[in-house]
Amino acid sequence: MELGKRRVLAAVEHRTTDRVPITFDAVAEVYDALYRHFGIQSKEALFDRLNVDTWMILPGNFKYPESEQGKIEKTSVWGYRTRVTQYSGGSYDELVHSPLAGRDGIGDIGRHRWPAPETFDFSHFSAEAEAHRDRAVIGVFTHGAFHVACYLRGMENLMIDFATRKDYARHLLEKISEVSLAALDRLLESHGSGIDIIYMCDDYCSQAGPLFSPSAFGEFVAPYLRQAVAKAHRHGKQFLLHVCGSVRALLPMIIDSGVDMLEPVQTRARGMEPAGLKRDFGKHLCFYGGVDLQQVLSSGSPQRVADEVKRLVDVLGRDGGYVLGPSHTYIQVDAPVENIIAMYETAASCRTQ
Repeated sequence: MELGKRRVLAAVEHRTTDRVPITFDAVAEVYDALYRHFGIQSKEALFDRLNVDTWMILPGNFKYPESEQGKIEKTSVWGYRTRVTQYSGGSYDELVHSPLAGRDGIGDIGRHRWPAPETFDFSHFSAEAEAHRDRAVIGVFTHGAFHVACYLRGMENLMIDFATRKDYARHLLEKISEVSLAALDRLLESHGSGIDIIYMCDDYCSQAGPLFSPSAFGEFVAPYLRQAVAKAHRHGKQFLLHVCGSVRALLPMIIDSGVDMLEPVQTRARGMEPAGLKRDFGKHLCFYGGVDLQQVLSSGSPQRVADEVKRLVDVLGRDGGYVLGPSHTYIQVDAPVENIIAMYETAASCRTQ
């Protein structure tokens, strides 16, 4: 087994290796800035320069069908519409239409045009995993059902559903899960060779806390989360769950659902102080991320970045159980190149205990 892969899988098993394992991802503008800085042109060369130990593979048609690619306003495979919106230094796809907003009958869920599980194209997974077998390979299937439901229904409508239209909420999440879990089966059964970790993004927290109660999590989210994790485990894969913000109140149920790894560990959110997370949940979860984007990486000095990296390695990396990376999946355009380099050079030199 190659060293990068071994580092990451050791961290999941709460063992230490020669140094803390490292992950990286960023918005396209940051990739371009780093390519220019290093005078390189490929993602593989960049990952080598930054000593990255992971490699993530996304399905074709992950968000949008091929026919929608490149459009300013486009319709996703799930049926919601977004528009490319420019911000200082970059752009994001912003939601402009939720097709189930205002459609409050359970029959409206059945009449929606749902994607077939075959929509998500995993045909390239095995070859790409083999090409990057020296790193821990992370396979993505779809977003989590809550995440998709927020786009289809609208956040405010969905929160009202959780409180007053519970049957509707349950039917909606079950329908989304039916599609996404069938897609996961296809990935695992036909294209999972070489995949080490299964990844699902399912944001249900703000910086102040969960968007809904722990009891609602147990009622609406935990059932499909348990199913997804169990499928991954039956095929010998680890499970990495992405939840931004203050997720502490939900961690006992997330752990009970079998999740192995938690991303992105937004340490500036309420209750997400690294020492407390390690003390209370470090025996059960491998933490993945942690380096603050909001103040440290974006506006701190390179020395402050280096000091924060060392602190996180000392706290979260003790006795394994930590993969260092940004506290948001994607490093943003306000992070200076010199700070990004300080983060990755320091991480590569840090030894775990």
